[in-house]
Amino acid sequence: MPTQASRATSTTTTGSEASVPNYELLLSRVDANREDLQSKEQSEKDAHIAGTQKLQEEFEKLRQSKSYSGAESDDDLAAIDWEFWTSIAADYSNMAQAHPSELTRAVQNGLPPPLRGTIWQLMASSKSVLLEDVYRSLLAETSPHEKGIQRDISRTSFAKTANQQSLFNVIKAYSLWDPDVGYIQGMAFIAVPLILNMTEEEAFCLLVDLMKIYSLRDLFLPDMPGLHVKLYQFDRIIEDTLPAVHVHLARQGVLSSMYASQWFLTFFAYKFPLPIVLRIFDIVVAEGLEAILRFGVALLRRNVDAIVDLEFDALVVFLKNGLFDVYIDSESSSKQSHKTPSIFRGSSSTQLQDATYRVNELVADAYAVKILPAALKKYEAEYNELHKADVERTEEIENLRTLNGQLTLQIKRLENSLATLNREHIEVANEMVQGKVEIEKLRDENKDLTAENEDLKAKNEELQQKVDALPAELEAQMEAKVKEEMDSLMARNLEVMNLNQTLEDQMAALEKELVDTKVQYASINDMHESLNRRWHDIKKVLEG
Repeated sequence: MPTQASRATSTTTTGSEASVPNYELLLSRVDANREDLQSKEQSEKDAHIAGTQKLQEEFEKLRQSKSYSGAESDDDLAAIDWEFWTSIAADYSNMAQAHPSELTRAVQNGLPPPLRGTIWQLMASSKSVLLEDVYRSLLAETSPHEKGIQRDISRTSFAKTANQQSLFNVIKAYSLWDPDVGYIQGMAFIAVPLILNMTEEEAFCLLVDLMKIYSLRDLFLPDMPGLHVKLYQFDRIIEDTLPAVHVHLARQGVLSSMYASQWFLTFFAYKFPLPIVLRIFDIVVAEGLEAILRFGVALLRRNVDAIVDLEFDALVVFLKNGLFDVYIDSESSSKQSHKTPSIFRGSSSTQLQDATYRVNELVADAYAVKILPAALKKYEAEYNELHKADVERTEEIENLRTLNGQLTLQIKRLENSLATLNREHIEVANEMVQGKVEIEKLRDENKDLTAENEDLKAKNEELQQKVDALPAELEAQMEAKVKEEMDSLMARNLEVMNLNQTLEDQMAALEKELVDTKVQYASINDMHESLNRRWHDIKKVLEG
C-alpha cells in the first residue's frame, strides 16, 4: 500500500522531489497533536473522537461514490490512490508513525483536492462536535470587530472565491471565542482556504486548532511573541545555511521583520495565488508553522546571487516582491517582463496572482531545506534567553531612567536650595555690611554719650557740692514744712472718717425703714388677697 503510493507520486515529481524527504517536522507535529488530544478533558476528547468518526464516515461515502455527481470519470477522484488515503483516514497518527516517508512524499505532491478538507481535519484532529455547538452559539452574539472584518474581507485577495457570509461568520466567531486575540487584519488569508474545503463549523474548529495547538495565535497576540520567535529561528537558519546572505543582510541593515513577517502571518497568501496557498496549507497542517521556514529559506537560496548584489532600498523591495519571480513559469514571465524590470517583477500583487508558478519546483526546493525540531527548540531557547536579557536590560534601563529622573528632580531641588542659600547668603552679607556700618555709628554715638556722661557727672558733682553747702536752717525749714503738711493731712483724714461714720448711720436707718416698709407691704397684700376671696364668694352667692 505505501509502496503503491510511492510509485504513484514518483511519476509526477522531478529529480529533486524523488529524493527521500525529511519528515522530522511531520513526526514532531503528529506527536504534538496526539499529546494535545490526550491532555484534553474526557468530554472534549470524546467530542473530538466523535468528530473524527464523522469524517471517516464522510470519507467512506466519498470513496464509495468516487464522484461528486455519481460519474466515475471525474479526473480528480480517478487519480486518487484510495488504498493509501483510506489507510490515512482510518488511523492518521499510526500511519504517520509507521510510514512517515511515504506520507511526507504524498503531502509534498499535494493532497487530492476532493479529500483536502477531510485530510486536513484528520491530520489536526480538529473536528469536535462540542466545539461546533459552541460555534453555532457564537453566531448569535455580536462581535466588536464586525466592521473591521467586513472591511478587510473586501480587500483580501481571492476572498471572493469563498462564500463571503461564511467567511465573515467564521472570523467573527473566532474573535468572540478568543477575545485576547480578537480580530487581526490578515486573518481572512488563513480562513479562506478553510472555508473552501469544509463547512463553516469545521473551518472554525480547524482555525481554533491552528491558532491554539499550532500556536498561530502567538503570532497574532498584541506583542506578537510567536512571530518574534519564528523570525529569530529564520535568521538563525539563514546564518547556518546561507552565511553569505546572512552577512550581506546584516551589513545592509535589513532585518527579517522587514520582509518575512507576512510569510508567517498569511502562509504566503498575500502574494501567491490560491492553488499555491493550498499546497502550502497541506504542508503547514501536516508539519506545523515551522514549514513556513522551509519556504522562506528556499526563496532566499534560489535568489542568493540577486540578493548579494543589491543594496538596502532595492534589496528591501526585492525581498518583499521579487523573490517569488524565480518560480514564475517562463511563458507567464515573458508576458510580465515588459511591465517591470526583472528584480522588481512581481511587485504588483495582481501580477503575482495572475502569474503561473512552477509550484512543484517551489515545494521541492522547500523540502530540500532540512529543518530539525531539536534545532528549532534550541533557537527558541536562545531567543528566550536573549529576550529575557532584553527585558531585564529594558527594565534596568527603565529603572535607571526612573532613578535618573528622580536624581534630576533632586538636583533641581538642590539647585533651587542652592539658589535660595545664595540669596540668603547675599542678604546676610548685606546685613553684615549694614551691621558693621551700624556698629560704627553706634560706636560714634557711644563716644558722644560717654563724653556727655562725663559732662553730666561733672555737673552732678558740682550740684552735690552746692547741696552739701546748703545751710542747716534750710533743712530745718523743710522739716517744719513737711510736719505742717502731715498735720493737715491727718486732720483731713479724721474729718473724712467722721463723715463716713455719719453716712453709715444713715444707711442703717434707711435699711431699717426699708424692712418696715416690706413688712407693711406684705400685710397689705395679704389683706388684698383676703378681700379678693371674700368678693368672689359674695359674687358666687349673688349669681346663685
